[in-house]
Amino acid sequence: MAQQVKKTAASGLVSGGRSVTLKRSVTIKVVVTEKFKQYMLFEIAEARKNAEARLVQIDQQLDQIAGLAESESGKQLIAQKVDSEKIQLKATLVDLDGREKAVHALTLDSHFVQGNIDGFVSVAEGDNLYEKLGGMEILAKDGLIQKISPLGAIA
Repeated sequence: MAQQVKKTAASGLVSGGRSVTLKRSVTIKVVVTEKFKQYMLFEIAEARKNAEARLVQIDQQLDQIAGLAESESGKQLIAQKVDSEKIQLKATLVDLDGREKAVHALTLDSHFVQGNIDGFVSVAEGDNLYEKLGGMEILAKDGLIQKISPLGAIA
């Protein structure tokens, strides 16, 4: 028994056909405003505060753990793990310094790519797969969506 498939002229959708939901990439761009810059600087300051607090905590724990380790090799192993984490945290602090400088250098009313997220789209028989799966981008200003367009349409 054949399934009857009918294509509607206006939407290009097929009624009576199968559909599936797929994942695609969505780029989030923001219009640089003073509010956005303040938000980014706040996020960087919070991340810096957390990294610095963790460094202090590591130093305190190292002193406590060193006295508890029974063997010299145990003390060395603990010291290596702690040093590795300290190096990562210090690299994070350097990275945060670079991000802070980059935020200060942003030009007001320019567009800044804040990141990518996965979005989902339903596709059905008769849909243009390239249009449906093509990347999308969202432009927001102070958290409010201004425009949703195919990738590359927003300068």
